[in-house]
Amino acid sequence: MRLPSLLPPPLLTFLPVYLIVWPTMDKISLERLPESSAVVGVKRWEEEKGEFAQICYGEEARHIAYFTLRKGFSRGMHHHEKKEEVFYVVGGSIRAVFIDVDTDERVEHLLTGGVRLRIKPRCWHVFYGIEDASVVEYSPQIYDETDAYKVDRGG
Repeated sequence: MRLPSLLPPPLLTFLPVYLIVWPTMDKISLERLPESSAVVGVKRWEEEKGEFAQICYGEEARHIAYFTLRKGFSRGMHHHEKKEEVFYVVGGSIRAVFIDVDTDERVEHLLTGGVRLRIKPRCWHVFYGIEDASVVEYSPQIYDETDAYKVDRGG
């Protein structure tokens, strides 16, 4: 199993099915999907014909989107009051900055292919392309443009 390339190295916790969880704030969770077709639930694996990733399992997804983020560009710089978002990095490298709107706690992570990220409401976030990246986003809520609060908090 390849470990995520993060600087500085995170404290890693190994859970059953070799799921890696980063210590982080209450409003975000990051995980590297297990690399095995035998695992029940979210997983990914590589085979001769290509990669397969099951990024949503047993949960409702009422909004699904795909986007790319080019090196040197950013996306986000907002938070949602109601919407929970889940992102799966298909490939590439992204610097992600998160700020808890209620506590001003700030966390930063380097996201690479195979990482799934869950962001709860009231967590400001911005993604910076370190390398060209491809990302799938889904949410249990339908997208509502009035629930995106753009604020420049730096990053």
